[in-house]
Amino acid sequence: MKKFIKSYAAIVITMSLFGLSFVWSEQLLTFRHFPPQSLTLFRLFFSALLLLVFLVAVKRFQLPKRRDLKWFFLLALFEPFIYFIGETNGLRITQSPSLGSIIIATIPLFTMIACFIFYGERSTWMNIAGMLMTLPGVVLVMFNNDLSLQAPLSGIFLFFLAAMATAGYAVVVRKLSAYSPFTIVTFQGFIGTLYFLPLSLGFERQALAAVRWDFDTLYPLAMLTVFVSALAFVLFVYSVKQIGVAYSNMFTAFVPVVATLTAVLTGRETIAGHQVAGMAVVIFGVILSQWTVGRRSFQ
Repeated sequence: MKKFIKSYAAIVITMSLFGLSFVWSEQLLTFRHFPPQSLTLFRLFFSALLLLVFLVAVKRFQLPKRRDLKWFFLLALFEPFIYFIGETNGLRITQSPSLGSIIIATIPLFTMIACFIFYGERSTWMNIAGMLMTLPGVVLVMFNNDLSLQAPLSGIFLFFLAAMATAGYAVVVRKLSAYSPFTIVTFQGFIGTLYFLPLSLGFERQALAAVRWDFDTLYPLAMLTVFVSALAFVLFVYSVKQIGVAYSNMFTAFVPVVATLTAVLTGRETIAGHQVAGMAVVIFGVILSQWTVGRRSFQ
């Protein structure tokens, strides 16, 4: 029972932090004009460095075996590289944490499809019905009252790219079950840094030089680095190992709730009635799509 409580507490905290990350990221990208690839680079490098220091301090540092390096590089390609290209650029284009978070909430649906393709995991008719139910919900969120798109189509596409990348991440992370969550997140952070370094230095050097390094920049950057890129990812990998991909991803429904409430309460966004209804449909569909996937027992 203790293990059960710890596992579900970890995933609830994870998804709440992911929800807050949309608001912190949007603050940096929109109001502080922080270049998106450089933002991810800073988050990854300093969170990985923080975790490395922790692992060395507690004498739990573990080098990946040579045969597993390909899985670590593939893992980091999906997330953080492809995921953060989709999320940060999607936020920069749409300037809408609520829209981004509700599209990201469709991650379990892409994960369900990926697990069927690669692991032969079958879904029930209820799972499929829940998956299909999310589609009209996402459409409601995407459009305004006059049927115009709430945000540019390119930004919406990038959010869906991020969701699909996380499904790939969830499939690959199973290959690394011999490693602790701290080790996995540490090395995916350093490898992700290598992926983003050419983009940051090659295309964003001038924009990065123009960033104002005051409290309004450092505070959200620190929150993203410590609590999202480090803590949340460790908790996510831990929960996947304990309760499985399907049950962990079911809690993705928390992400748009936290992101939207924070954006509305801080005055960053206003939400129309039909968009609230769309969010409710997506959240219910996500829960339904995962509800009947096998059970895990905890001793």
